[in-house]
Amino acid sequence: MICMEAFDVYRSYLALRLHFTTDKYDVIKQRGRVRATKQSFFKRNDLLSIRKIADTFNEKEVVDFLVANFVSGDRWGGVFNSEAKSNYNDWKRRIEAMTYTFTNDIDKLLFETEKRDIKFEDIFDNGSNHPILLKKYLRKDVSIETMVILNEINNYVAILDKKLDNDIIWPDVSRIIKKYTPFLDVDKEKYESILRRRIRQD
Repeated sequence: MICMEAFDVYRSYLALRLHFTTDKYDVIKQRGRVRATKQSFFKRNDLLSIRKIADTFNEKEVVDFLVANFVSGDRWGGVFNSEAKSNYNDWKRRIEAMTYTFTNDIDKLLFETEKRDIKFEDIFDNGSNHPILLKKYLRKDVSIETMVILNEINNYVAILDKKLDNDIIWPDVSRIIKKYTPFLDVDKEKYESILRRRIRQD
């Protein structure tokens, strides 16, 4: 395994933190460019944490580790979090079983629609209140990957951005979904087919 230099990990961390915590910076479009000097790096209090990440993972794994922790809700990308390795392992399991996770999540959502006697599309809309889909995500009943996939299928985020523009919680969730999307390899046709099959079976 070829490990990254600690300074390169630091630059990746800065770029991904800007990407996941701000609206304007796009790490893909900017190609990870950030202002960072080795002088500022060596003055950081988290130098040991950055070096530990550099010694543990290769370049792809560093990005995956940071992304996994940012999408878990950690604004520091796991650099200071004792649960960071656990978040990363959970993320890897979800990615490896994404089809299975998505199918299970859809079944949970369909159970809610049956219980409430509503249509599936109603999970995306509740006027100016939190829709069922968002509530299930906040309770950790639905994965962030399923949130991204469903948005790829029906673009519900853009609608909720308008309806929940004054909400305290939604803007952060919306940002994570949009910022996480380019890191997920989603076969849209495949997941649309799964969704149609599950709805027909319900």
